[in-house]
Amino acid sequence: MHRIVFFLFLISHIVFAAPSDEVTFAVLPSVVKVHVIDQRGNHGVGSGIVVAENQVATNCHVVANALGVQIGKRGQSFSPVSMKADWRHDLCILQFKFFDVKPVALGDTQKLMYEQSVFSKSYGGNAVKPIMSFGSIKGLYALDSENIIQSSAGFSMGASGGGLFDDDGRLIGLTTFKSPGRHAYYYSIPVEWIKRLLHQGKDIQLTAQTELPFWDAPFEKRPYFMQSYDLAREGQWERLKTITADWLKSEPQSSEAIFSNAIAHFELKDFEIAKKQLSAVIKKNPRHAQAQLYLLKLAKLNHDDHEAHAIEILLSQLDESLLKESQ
Repeated sequence: MHRIVFFLFLISHIVFAAPSDEVTFAVLPSVVKVHVIDQRGNHGVGSGIVVAENQVATNCHVVANALGVQIGKRGQSFSPVSMKADWRHDLCILQFKFFDVKPVALGDTQKLMYEQSVFSKSYGGNAVKPIMSFGSIKGLYALDSENIIQSSAGFSMGASGGGLFDDDGRLIGLTTFKSPGRHAYYYSIPVEWIKRLLHQGKDIQLTAQTELPFWDAPFEKRPYFMQSYDLAREGQWERLKTITADWLKSEPQSSEAIFSNAIAHFELKDFEIAKKQLSAVIKKNPRHAQAQLYLLKLAKLNHDDHEAHAIEILLSQLDESLLKESQ
């Protein structure tokens, strides 16, 4: 009980305010629409973010194998003179001449916290003007020394290459892919990959794709967090337990690996192991709302009304919508 009260005190002193209108308006000029012509002559649309002078970052799957690429801004069209590509990480940087648009400020994913508020801007749905979506950070998944960001800031087709920003208007990622299913999760690649490609990437002239992005690779080659999501969605709990055990061998300190393994044990009714693992997740990250939700379910199964009430207060501060899932 003392542990839960301490977490409540900790969370109550970490408050994230919504971004101001001034902040959301300031990033608007740096969000561009990317137009492509594919090999069949069809027109496609994506999004991009001005990340440095004359340089626009987008997802490689937006421009892969395109016969023509242009960006639109202020009623004008601009064609890139070259680009840099990191195909595995689905990051391409288009390079222009005389594209006078102020770049965004680049943030840092290592400083992000769960349930921190964020917003996205993109041309999702082929919108005439950039559309904005508000949400919060739901997960951070280590991949190649950086963090893939899962957020509740939704986006639709055409948003690929759009920006995910913190409340100060700093770019923290590019909106890249979402999970299947009715209750989708939205993922962004980290700004650190942009910083790296800006300084280390080599200029190329061709858009020919040389490698599938990590999120579109065959199941067994996808990151563990993606494999785990698919297995959980399909209710393959024994297989999930096996996959997450391998994940823990690879990343023994990963709170997300511990959490996914805890879910498998919970669904297989290994409640004692599940609670031990969930408690370990909360010890690492008390703002992990999903772990709090499963601890709430366990408290109700054990008819522990005091602990259940304390966790409900926690969830009301972190993500009140999860309380409905505990009913």
